Amino acid sequence: MQTFIVLCVSFLLSFYFYLIPVPELFIDFKPQWVVLTFIYWSLALPHRIGVLITVGLGLILDITEGSIFGWHAIALLFVHFICVFGYRRFRVFTVFQQCLLIFGITSIYLLICYWLSTIVKQTASDIGFLGSAVSSALMWPAVFSILRFFRRRYKIK
Repeated sequence: MQTFIVLCVSFLLSFYFYLIPVPELFIDFKPQWVVLTFIYWSLALPHRIGVLITVGLGLILDITEGSIFGWHAIALLFVHFICVFGYRRFRVFTVFQQCLLIFGITSIYLLICYWLSTIVKQTASDIGFLGSAVSSALMWPAVFSILRFFRRRYKIK
């Protein structure tokens, strides 16, 4: 039960940070808080974070953003499968290597969302949205340290 509460609180806080408005100048550099939290828990507890939780978080992201129902779920499924199949390797990487991998994973997430949005809206824009992947990679050490602290404090396994 304690595991469930800590997971829910961490995801609620990540949604809160995700919904904080930022100035228009920095909108392309807003970190993907929900994706970072999801990646951490997928790597730390791969046996607890399953497809159902992944799709649920994706659908909640769709509702909060007002996007087409299911495309964040599809993008999060790709992130989930990357994390599930590579979590053993990821754990032994240095912090710098983990940041590079987080940049790659969040870039894949953002590119899938961008690709799905261009199919539906048929609009083209620049690739400035990948700045969000850069800021997410820079925020990874802090997110990792904070969530690991709470995982160890509450003995979540």
